[in-house]
Amino acid sequence: MIYFLIFAVSILIVYLITPNIRYLALRFYAIDRKNGRKIHKKIVTKLGGISIYCGFIGGLVVATIYDKLFLTNHLVDFAGLIIGATLVFILGLYDDLQGSNASTKFITQIVIAMLITKTGLKIENITIPNLINVSLGQFSIPFTILWLVGIINAINLLDGLDGLAAGVIAIANLFFCIYGIILGDLFVIFVSLATAGSALAFLRYNFYPAKIFMGDTGSLLLGFIVGSLSLYKPVGNKVNLLFLPSIILLFLPILDTNMAIARRIIRKQHVFRSDSSHIHHYYIKLGFSQSQTAIRFYIMTFLLGISSLVLLYKVLN
Repeated sequence: MIYFLIFAVSILIVYLITPNIRYLALRFYAIDRKNGRKIHKKIVTKLGGISIYCGFIGGLVVATIYDKLFLTNHLVDFAGLIIGATLVFILGLYDDLQGSNASTKFITQIVIAMLITKTGLKIENITIPNLINVSLGQFSIPFTILWLVGIINAINLLDGLDGLAAGVIAIANLFFCIYGIILGDLFVIFVSLATAGSALAFLRYNFYPAKIFMGDTGSLLLGFIVGSLSLYKPVGNKVNLLFLPSIILLFLPILDTNMAIARRIIRKQHVFRSDSSHIHHYYIKLGFSQSQTAIRFYIMTFLLGISSLVLLYKVLN
């Protein structure tokens, strides 16, 4: 019942308040302007990330009310996640409303990631029994910061087509929920359900033709949440059991981001310069519509999720 309540409340909040967020965005002229990687032709409002944040927080409030021991047993992890998510949300909101240069956003993300490592969310070991057992030692914190900032920006770059990022994140978090069920960890289950419900409800307004975009407010937030979940150590474990499965689950945005960095270096362009050569852009150039491209990404993410479950099984056995 609690699983259903968290998921349902997150969906309901986003579904109900998104039209009001869209109205406010229009009033404050918070529209998504075309750049090197956006292909929409009509004026579309942004700030949809506000409703996603509200749905996410609402779902977790339900979790803490229903299960008071949840907050007690996971206080540090819970506080770190909420504080980090809120800081990233504020960063994205400021960028959507006022605009900030890429370097400032990147440095701010690094600072937030550094703060998160202080709560214990960090990658200390990379382990697959009988195959890989690497202790990062003093490189643990730098590696964690690189990973978290990388995932935040990977989801931000993925948000280039109507419904693409929201759908991929919804599917990814449903797999995180399965991870949590397998491991018997309520923190992973509750957080992933609140995120999945929020992203799924947002698709009602964001799938092609989109009525509103999530903006950096939403994409940075969602990237932070999935990045943080991949760092979490389930109760009773000393290793990051979710890290390697997360690499497979999030393979598409990870691959796309690394290709973008390599492409810009080869072309001697600024790494933060936007372009229209992402994987989803190639699908559009091949003649697929935005909705067809998004659905293909959903299917690939689902298949990658199945593969990640196989890896998690190997890690546990």
